[in-house]
Amino acid sequence: MFSLILARKELWSYRTADGGTITFYFDELTWIVAAFAAAWVVWLLVRRYLLARRLKRSRGRNDYRALKQIVKLKHELSSRYLQPGFSRRIHAVGIGLMDGSDEYCIQVFINDGNDELWSGAVAETLPANYRGAPVVPIEMPNAGFLSEQVSSDYIKDYAGGIREYQDVIIGGISGANTNLNGQSGTIGYFCTRRSRLPRRKEIHLLSNSHVFVDLRKAKVDDDDLIMQPSPGEPGSNRPIGTLVDFAPLKFEGDMKEPNHVDAAIAKLWGPQRHSPLIPMIGAVKGYVEKKDIEIGEAVRKFGRTTGYTEGQISSIYLDIWIRYDRTGQSAFFQNQLLIEPAAPNFTRFVSKGDSGSLVVDARQHAVGLIFGGRSDAPQTVTTSSPVSSELNTANKPKRIEGYGVANPISDVLNRLKIDLVV
Repeated sequence: MFSLILARKELWSYRTADGGTITFYFDELTWIVAAFAAAWVVWLLVRRYLLARRLKRSRGRNDYRALKQIVKLKHELSSRYLQPGFSRRIHAVGIGLMDGSDEYCIQVFINDGNDELWSGAVAETLPANYRGAPVVPIEMPNAGFLSEQVSSDYIKDYAGGIREYQDVIIGGISGANTNLNGQSGTIGYFCTRRSRLPRRKEIHLLSNSHVFVDLRKAKVDDDDLIMQPSPGEPGSNRPIGTLVDFAPLKFEGDMKEPNHVDAAIAKLWGPQRHSPLIPMIGAVKGYVEKKDIEIGEAVRKFGRTTGYTEGQISSIYLDIWIRYDRTGQSAFFQNQLLIEPAAPNFTRFVSKGDSGSLVVDARQHAVGLIFGGRSDAPQTVTTSSPVSSELNTANKPKRIEGYGVANPISDVLNRLKIDLVV
């Protein structure tokens, strides 16, 4: 059999101008070359698969079947409660756990529990359950993007952030687009772009679109350089990279076209030294798939403003409206992460200037990318009716302050087609 396969066979032939014939054959040498080529392709595919598997954190304790079902119910409630014009009080809907149990619940986040939930509701409250899923109201101030200017008085309260010029670029330090005058953000970490063929990997910086991009401009141009530290810092800065790719953000749009990631990458210029680590956290060892992120798990981050902080995942698959103070518009995001500060040691998980910080678990796996949190914009103060006040004081919902909102890191990696440097 093999002798027949390897025997010399004619492939094709053609006549030359002088009447001769040139014939092409394949023989055992052709088969050997083809075998080596096939083995090389298989090796590349297996190597890529094993690397991708090694970088992912192992599956956790999530009940994936129950999670899938409650995510569907959450979307149904979210599509009603978060529709523009429906309610000025409800601004987010997510999935959490009932106190003291592993039962999933739908969390409805309200910025003021002492006023009617929607126009005409009067004393009407949220249902105790929705199609069998418990519904839990939670008070929480409205969220905003976190790349705004920070006052010097507030900086004194948090001395852990890195806002100065850095000879060696690391994660968690100040950096932003050169056109964001007076603004500050955070360079989250380092990444490389995915490619089908093996090639030299160029180092890129990872942060938010609203940190690395001037969202007031219609398109990216040659002026979109990344400065370190950010243009809003009092010290001197210099360009260290060029904007390469980003996820555009949609504002005041239809909920049928939600935002999923607020992320951008910039190519780090060759001469600039860097070290793949985050202060007080270290180097990243991998990442966590969105479906494997567990409610209640401990996480940490290092950002430009608040430095090192700890918290826990309090809501997953969060749908939320985020306000951008530079334009006065809001953007709707779907399936995000909500992170509470680990009280009493930390009263805040994030603040303005921390946008772009990488959220990491206890085993050095990236979980999310911070892009929003508690807005410092003044909130509307309303006078509640005696009826609604009496009802709410009798059963006051839990309140969350100092929280952060993050894109699941697996969504960021897939959207920008990048891998974290590990």
